[in-house]
Amino acid sequence: MRIHDLSVPIRDGVDWYHEPGTDPVRLREVGSLDREGWRSSTLSLMVLNGTTYLETGAHLYPDAPMLDDIPPERFITRAFVVRLPPEHQELPAPGGDLADFRAGLDGLLLHCGWDRKLNDPDYYDASPYFSPALQEWILRHDPSILGGDMLSFDHPQDPDMPFLRRFFRGRGMILCPLVGLGVLPTDRLTLCVAPLRLAGASAAPCRVLAWENAAERW
Repeated sequence: MRIHDLSVPIRDGVDWYHEPGTDPVRLREVGSLDREGWRSSTLSLMVLNGTTYLETGAHLYPDAPMLDDIPPERFITRAFVVRLPPEHQELPAPGGDLADFRAGLDGLLLHCGWDRKLNDPDYYDASPYFSPALQEWILRHDPSILGGDMLSFDHPQDPDMPFLRRFFRGRGMILCPLVGLGVLPTDRLTLCVAPLRLAGASAAPCRVLAWENAAERW
């Protein structure tokens, strides 16, 4: 069984958003084998800055569950990958619906190849986003976890986040940005998301793993 790591490596100095209050990632060595005889580091980062994260509707709604309120079994699910044309910033809807997709239970991972732009200066500002047709297609499928290799699901310059407001009302979670979706099959996947257990937070950095040929489990 081949296991794929879909997480962005956490690196010092990353700042995708360049906005007030979003500090760059700070990863520092505080002990080395040469100096102290032991190795240790410190890490400080904004929850939504510089790495792959999982987020609940508590980001926008006070009555939505925080991440540490989510039952752990929801972090492991069957998932489908959907390929979207990489040449469009406004991503179109795919043709037809997914056969055998279980609304409210299965995960949906959108691949447009934006991970090739990881850490480019315009990685966030030029991020692909969902067209109205794609938004309706996703809401109709109602995934339990919605992931993608793009950094923004709404237009990056739209502060109202209309798609996320509708999606989070359905109690789903979002997962982004991901890397390496291009080598995955489109179905027969198990998705495992392991967010940090941050008390009272709507989102947390996470490690994301997927493995193939898992249909028999579900």
